[in-house]
Amino acid sequence: MKKYIYRLFIAVFATVAFTACTEDEGTEPGNDSNPVITIYQYKVSKPLNSDNDTRLRFAANSPTSEAYYLAEKTTDKNDRITSIGEEGYKDYVISHGTKINGISGESNVDVTLTDLFGEYTITSVAVGGGLKSSASVIFTGLDWSDKATGTYTFFKPSVTGIASRPTTLQVCTTDEKLYRFKDVFGTGYHMKINLLNLKGNDADGEYTFFRIPVTETSFTYSTYGTVSVRDIGYWQGNDAWVTENGYESGMYADYSCFVYIQYFVSAGSLGYGYDMFIPD
Repeated sequence: MKKYIYRLFIAVFATVAFTACTEDEGTEPGNDSNPVITIYQYKVSKPLNSDNDTRLRFAANSPTSEAYYLAEKTTDKNDRITSIGEEGYKDYVISHGTKINGISGESNVDVTLTDLFGEYTITSVAVGGGLKSSASVIFTGLDWSDKATGTYTFFKPSVTGIASRPTTLQVCTTDEKLYRFKDVFGTGYHMKINLLNLKGNDADGEYTFFRIPVTETSFTYSTYGTVSVRDIGYWQGNDAWVTENGYESGMYADYSCFVYIQYFVSAGSLGYGYDMFIPD
């Protein structure tokens, strides 16, 4: 009886061990069975434009012999998949996409894509051992529509080096609450503002509150380096400074704006007050 129980235990143990090894196959390092590509997405830094440029890292596992990527409008990809199916789309990426040089076996390659306007899906296909697999990420490039040209006046010319600059106020085509002053702090250095669902009134009429997130400029100050700006709420870490304590920024119906803003460097504040935008 003991011998029978012992033999039964060995048989059960062998079955469990075999099953466990089968489940782990393809997940343990060095024991992958299918080609796999993973896409990591990163925000770019200047001189690239984070509104429309993105950096991707394609990471492949050991069975991957080669890989391809294709960036196209999400609507176009969806229409194509409806027409040719998921497997057909993998073949489409291979035949119409870009081969990722440097991908072979366990490896990774960085690629930067620029000038993407609207929603794009970036799809990558890994190939190896007669098998294919795909992965994708979405990047939405911002596009802008002009609302008003005019003059932006800086309250701190001792920091900016200039008293005013022509600029264009634009609205994002995919977000009606997001505006920007194009190139107001130098070429490629825009200032974005986020309109709130909050109105105010003064002697000049009704205006809509807006916020100014931390924004890097092209200006430098003394030996302290790059100058940045933000509204007082971001500086104090408390929205009430903007919406309740009188440090608000606002946009009127004719797009003229008063901009209550702080200029600062890493060492500290350079002052705060009202910048102005007056449409032509």
